[in-house]
Amino acid sequence: MPGKQLRIFPFSISLLVLIVTTNPVVFSTPTIDSLRNVVLNTTGKEKITKQLELSVQLADSSPDEAEEIASQALIDAKKTGNNTLIEHGYFSLGRILETEEKTSNALSYYDSALTVANAIDDNWVKADVRLREGIIHQSKGEEATALESFRDVLRFGRLSENHKTLATAYSIMGNIYRTNGLYDRAIEYIIKAKLNYEKTDFNEGAAWASYLLGLIYVDLGLPDKAMEHFQNALTVYKRIAEIDGYKGGIAICYEQIGLLNMKSGDYSRAFENIDYSLKTFTENGSQYGISNAYKNLGKIEYERGNYSAAKDYLNKSLRIKQNSGDLMGQPPVYEYLGLCHAAQGQTTTGLDLLNQALELAIANKQKRLQTDIYAKLTEVYLNLNNLRKAVDTQNKQIEIQDSLLFGAVKIKMEQLQSIYEIDEKNSEIAELEKQNEINFLRLRQHRTSQTIMISTIFLALLIAVIIYFFYRKLQHKNAQLNEAVATKDKFFSIVAHDLRGPIGSALTLSEFLIEEIEKKNYETVEMYASVFHQALGDSFTLLNNLLDWSRSQLQRMEFHPQFLALSKIVDEATGLFASPLEKKHILLSINIEDDLQIMADEAMLKTILRNLISNAIKYSKEKGEIEIAAERDKGFITLSVADKGLGMAQEKIANLFSLENHTSSPGTFGEQGTGLGLILVNDFVGKHNGKIRVESTIGKGTTFIISLPLEQDC
Repeated sequence: MPGKQLRIFPFSISLLVLIVTTNPVVFSTPTIDSLRNVVLNTTGKEKITKQLELSVQLADSSPDEAEEIASQALIDAKKTGNNTLIEHGYFSLGRILETEEKTSNALSYYDSALTVANAIDDNWVKADVRLREGIIHQSKGEEATALESFRDVLRFGRLSENHKTLATAYSIMGNIYRTNGLYDRAIEYIIKAKLNYEKTDFNEGAAWASYLLGLIYVDLGLPDKAMEHFQNALTVYKRIAEIDGYKGGIAICYEQIGLLNMKSGDYSRAFENIDYSLKTFTENGSQYGISNAYKNLGKIEYERGNYSAAKDYLNKSLRIKQNSGDLMGQPPVYEYLGLCHAAQGQTTTGLDLLNQALELAIANKQKRLQTDIYAKLTEVYLNLNNLRKAVDTQNKQIEIQDSLLFGAVKIKMEQLQSIYEIDEKNSEIAELEKQNEINFLRLRQHRTSQTIMISTIFLALLIAVIIYFFYRKLQHKNAQLNEAVATKDKFFSIVAHDLRGPIGSALTLSEFLIEEIEKKNYETVEMYASVFHQALGDSFTLLNNLLDWSRSQLQRMEFHPQFLALSKIVDEATGLFASPLEKKHILLSINIEDDLQIMADEAMLKTILRNLISNAIKYSKEKGEIEIAAERDKGFITLSVADKGLGMAQEKIANLFSLENHTSSPGTFGEQGTGLGLILVNDFVGKHNGKIRVESTIGKGTTFIISLPLEQDC
């Protein structure tokens, strides 16, 4: 099941992989020449072990030779029947093929290594294998699958005390939490990574954790704390460079420190630090780092008003990014080139470059960057007194910001597993520091949550005022709208009643949690945190349905049918319910052909599926069954969602899709709802010229059957 795209810098990924690859399964790090000599002068199991170690050392410089050596070693290992050697043989081949970016073959070898490791219960190797698999899935943007792998790493790493691999998994998961805005979780996981790196005296890993903490505080708008962590990382990276001469860590720290200087308006110090990072990247031969340094120097010169110098730096950056195929890094360069030309009065060229930046950002799905470019375009059009264009670009900016607001949090996390058992004597101070960091973020997040709740209520009231205004205006034109008005009144009475409950609970809980935090009753806070999360989740689901329904009723929801792979859409929809399915131990089966295409609006289809699946889970008993099936039927696609739950009486089925006769019953675990989801499903099915029917028997379950035509009017 595909996950959300990661937003981690390529150089950071490379540095992280470098850290990880310094942690082989069972090998030390002698020179290649000495390993060749050992291989020539040994036999049996020792020779196989050294062959595998040599093959991994050769992976970067001579991948073909490395693969040949590892393949022969695996053949010899199988002859000995030694499962430990066999699993290491599979793992080494996976490492080599991963280095060659042959990820499918690498995953196949990793899977074989995992099979052997499971057979001999080797938790150390299980952790290493699942880590490599997670990194590959993460590089493909398969975030959900990657997180599943990393969770296994935490389990196997703790069992085997494989601290370095455990630390790497914590740091990657922390960065995933960071990119999804879950900063308290991110800080907790990265601190766990740091503590585990320190257990192995792996200073580079600890420095990397400090660097990630700095990035988190940059995201949170806390430059002083960010600077503190970047300086800590820089100090460690300098010590490491004195030993091995590698200055990559120094370069990325100076880069971030320079960016903080630039944000504070200290352009001289910013230029000095970015220029130092440029020299360091040049020494290390990092084209990505060099291009970013040129880009940042260009931005500094732009802020100084030195537009010609800025363009020189930006053009150098652009050439490198184009030659290296860095598509993600090109839009901001085009953006600032456009701003420089516009500032010099070359408006046409400036707008062309800004629009080129926008096109690339759209192609790359860089939504946050799109909002920035639209803002810059608005400023340019306002300076040209082109109000129509300025309004258009500003509306586009607002539209994307709205999509980020309501679509950013799509990743669902399970409850945190038991935290790593830390030696009390050696890590008491580190544990207290971790708690201070977490508590600081929790307090900040609680205050933010209160603000969000107030904004949500205001938004709901604003929507109500808008709808009421249109209702009053249309009342004078058409007397037949009386029935529709009554329906809207009924709808908002439902919303007011059902929204008051979860939001009221959340407000009360937030006040209670703040008091408990001040009293340092963290066990009580942890106990009620999930209740607080559930209350917000209920409000968020209700508001989503409210927004979709209101947009549909006001004819503001655009209808764009297209051919879609139905099985893929269903997989994405069911992936959102992994936690409630697991909670009720429900068996979910999907019977849909992979090549089955459906003509539908993607957003509406996902809303239909989400509500039907949620409804089936709600009324399914523990250890129940849910089946999702689809087939072609005489010009239609018939899609069904069936459960074996409580079922319902026929008289209730007649009122399921009626807002006037709205009813909603609690689920098998006492789940509450509004019934608005099914009303929305019926509305969206109607927009597809489709039909929906319900078959149900009390005590045996319910089946929702939807028929959508294969052809739609756009």
